[in-house]
Amino acid sequence: MKRLIFIWIMISCLFAKGQSFIDVLKSDTSFIIQKVLKDSVKYRLQIIYTRIEKGNSFYKKNKVNLITEYIRNKPDEYFFPASLVKMPVAVLALEKIKELSVFGIDEFTPFAPISDFECTKSKPLPTPLSTKELIDKIFVYSDNHAFNYLYELCGQAFINKRLNQLGYTNARIIEKIAKCNQLQNSETGPVVFYENQRTVHIEGRQQPVALAPLPINMKLGKGYLWNGKYVASAKDFITSNFVPLADFHEMLILIAMPEMAEAKQRFLITEKQRTSLMESMSKLPGEYCPDSCNNQIFKDTHVKYLMGFRDSIPSDWKIYNKVGLAHGFISDCSYFEDKRNDIGFFLSAVIYVNEDDILNDGKYEYNIVGFPFMSALGKLVYNYELQKKGIKY
Repeated sequence: MKRLIFIWIMISCLFAKGQSFIDVLKSDTSFIIQKVLKDSVKYRLQIIYTRIEKGNSFYKKNKVNLITEYIRNKPDEYFFPASLVKMPVAVLALEKIKELSVFGIDEFTPFAPISDFECTKSKPLPTPLSTKELIDKIFVYSDNHAFNYLYELCGQAFINKRLNQLGYTNARIIEKIAKCNQLQNSETGPVVFYENQRTVHIEGRQQPVALAPLPINMKLGKGYLWNGKYVASAKDFITSNFVPLADFHEMLILIAMPEMAEAKQRFLITEKQRTSLMESMSKLPGEYCPDSCNNQIFKDTHVKYLMGFRDSIPSDWKIYNKVGLAHGFISDCSYFEDKRNDIGFFLSAVIYVNEDDILNDGKYEYNIVGFPFMSALGKLVYNYELQKKGIKY
């Protein structure tokens, strides 16, 4: 987050006066917080917390300072981002749609991939869906199928070219969330846009570009299962997605507060697109599909790991976030607003819970360590924000 921090240094210091974030964590008495902090290296823990300080004097009334603190900021320590990659791909899909506006296309124009984009043996014709519908599904349910649509729309080359242009040089989004091999992930077929069941545009096949290998160790574990057989060596994620947690955190800030960066560092979307994206990011299952879609019942806290510590989300809360869950990693990148108490902050975290250090065996401590920690962390930060305002939780 060097580019944004440079801006913040000009308007504020990096640390708050008085108690620091690490002091707040260490002073917490909950067992799960202390357990993870004590073995933070084992859990590959990373936390990024950005406070939003608003000026209260006449001259600084509209001034906003962002103050960021890190716990184990490790941009070169690999973690599997899983569904976290859906956030940047969603905003880049809006960039792509903006490019295609010359053909009369917008985020409400249905489209469908032509190729076997899910890498399955059976090839049913994909249903045309709009970019807006797909983005809703990505944030409300973390829908993998919707992500693959947008990946196919953007193409691997476009995604990674834009990440590089925006300064995320150690970020790679090079695979769909499907059982695809490296070649199938790199090639994306044509997509067809429709209006009233009539073809209005065909975006052609996109060819991949060569990407330099990342200068980090992408091997994990002492072994892994492959086709039901144990392999006694570390699993190599060299052909998998990777984005440092600090990059995800900064991307979310740039979506929520694009004014905090120079124009060349912002996503190339309209304000209307940005507002619609924020709406999708905070939409809850009960709001999106109140009668339950496909006979599946999702709680409003379904994909709110950090800030879903209540049984339901209060009406005056807004949680703009994306989570990831796979290979023992739990991650969440959140922008939280409590409008009633005038509280807002950014909080991102990742934790690895794989006690036996074996990948793909399905034995991860999600429920006994991972989820309780994420929930406790979110609650702790929220209480800290309340206390700063003299409000009791």
